[in-house]
Amino acid sequence: MASSLSATICGSGFQPQFAPGTALPQLVAVCLVVMLAGCSTAGKPGGTSLPDMDSAAAQTFVSRCSACHAVPHPGRHSYQGWLYLVPVMEQRMAERGMLPLTTEDREIILVYLQENAR
Repeated sequence: MASSLSATICGSGFQPQFAPGTALPQLVAVCLVVMLAGCSTAGKPGGTSLPDMDSAAAQTFVSRCSACHAVPHPGRHSYQGWLYLVPVMEQRMAERGMLPLTTEDREIILVYLQENAR
């Protein structure tokens, strides 16, 4: 007689029964690992750690640049690349009817990018 595999889910007393040799328990385990791996990047823009994340400059970068997309790491581009991309992003913000960057925010973001670009 084949024995069945039982598992208690989150202490709820619910014990699903699986036939030996079925892939369901393994599938559930893989799904949980994938979901938990996604949680490990929670709170990190774009799933990456940013330099000086607690600084006002990093927070300005995150708040303004995450409105449309995941925040890229400042080291993704050279400073010259950022000097090209920031006006492109400002144009896209205008096309979407978003508030433009203030002069102060633009300066803060560009200094942050210059300090942390590749």
